[in-house]
Amino acid sequence: MSRPSQVIILAEDERHERLVRRYLYRLGHSRHDIRVEALPSGRGCGEQWVRERYAGVVKTYRGRSVRAGTSLIAAIDADTGDLDRRLRQFREALDLAGLAARTGGEAIVHLIPKRSVETWVLCLNGRPVDEDTDYSREGDVDRLIPAAAVTFFEWSRVNATPPAHCLPSLLAAIPEVRRLE
Repeated sequence: MSRPSQVIILAEDERHERLVRRYLYRLGHSRHDIRVEALPSGRGCGEQWVRERYAGVVKTYRGRSVRAGTSLIAAIDADTGDLDRRLRQFREALDLAGLAARTGGEAIVHLIPKRSVETWVLCLNGRPVDEDTDYSREGDVDRLIPAAAVTFFEWSRVNATPPAHCLPSLLAAIPEVRRLE
């Protein structure tokens, strides 16, 4: 697939958005290619907002992708649940909106860090982490995001072999981002 002219980001918070945006820059996108669904500041829960907006953004993606190369990245934490729960919530949102389920050929990417995006950022920077501990208050996460995006890009290349310390939810994200290729 050729590089889309627009990538829509639906992210739970600013850290998710920054990681995804940096990753997209590594893929060769410019800031003009990226459209972020702006999270309303200070109002409600980010993960709930993503779940509520998901079906509408998928509808927008599908309408636009008919006439122009388009991708959609939904980034939401699994929190203390599992990835399957979030995937089920996405499927249910489409079903409730009367939309078809995501197909294998669609450039709709689900990035679902187990526990939180901070877990991924730390792992991608070589820090020993697990998917049960809450790392959301780690002080240096923001400055580690650019390097994390580079590592994620490297680990997600075709024929790349992620290291043994790659977290299961991060490993599950690799085939997801390959939907962008």
